[in-house]
Amino acid sequence: MTKKIKYTMTAPVSHIGETASTGSYFNMITTSEGKIPVITGNSIRGQLRDCLAAHLLSTLNVRVDKEIFQVLFSGGNISGSMKDDVERSRLIREHFPFISLLGGGLGTMIMSGKLLSGFAYPICDETCQITNYNLTGHSWHEYMDAIEFSRMDDSKNDIKSIYINEENEDKKSKASTQMRYEVEYMAAGTEFIQTFTFLDGLTDLELGAFYTALKEWFKHPRLGGMSGKGFGFFDAEIENEIKVNNNIISMSDDVSRLIANYENYVQTDGSEWLCILKEGKQDGKKANKAVEDNSTLN
Repeated sequence: MTKKIKYTMTAPVSHIGETASTGSYFNMITTSEGKIPVITGNSIRGQLRDCLAAHLLSTLNVRVDKEIFQVLFSGGNISGSMKDDVERSRLIREHFPFISLLGGGLGTMIMSGKLLSGFAYPICDETCQITNYNLTGHSWHEYMDAIEFSRMDDSKNDIKSIYINEENEDKKSKASTQMRYEVEYMAAGTEFIQTFTFLDGLTDLELGAFYTALKEWFKHPRLGGMSGKGFGFFDAEIENEIKVNNNIISMSDDVSRLIANYENYVQTDGSEWLCILKEGKQDGKKANKAVEDNSTLN
């Protein structure tokens, strides 16, 4: 099963692939039509994972140790010799549909995910054979430009510098931190198309986790970097199932049902199973204070 999502940028988007000197350049891949700017599927997959991890912990109102945190937000890692632990894998897939969907490294085992996140291609003449969109009459070159920023040395500002305590400062002259740098971006109005592919064995809870991730992401929709500078805002739609337009989210009845079922499952399954994400913890019991009720924290 595949799902296509179309993004329409409502602000410029920056997705840096290379840097040289003071220049940062949009991520590019080589195709039969030459170099094409893309937003990597891995970066979008990472946003979905972050949204689901935050949603899980907020719903359960708990904090976790760094090992579990890394599994939830970063996909974990491999820390020892590999072994086949069928029972632990079964329990994790059962109790954590979003980890089953996205996969991860769980200390001594790798859990494969069921979601493949493709590249997001700009809709333009050069990508029509890849995206199956008709010729637009526009090249991606028309949407690409660069903008320069200044990083100011505020200590040289006579008004702001009065707040500096120079009593213990080295009196030797220091190089200014002022500089100019250039960032390549694609214009507001650029449209991107991306394909999500779901592997066999996908469950309704895992599909519900996927739509929950989109719903959480669409609350503050951003693509690429430099969101603090106003980059990356977008509208999006996935096959008339769920969309965000002007920061308003709407979804079909089927998607609402899948999300509700997933959220109910997260609430009722409890936090005691989080410890199974730690290497060697298979009984679902809290250990080594790996999970702590957030209501008890200052």
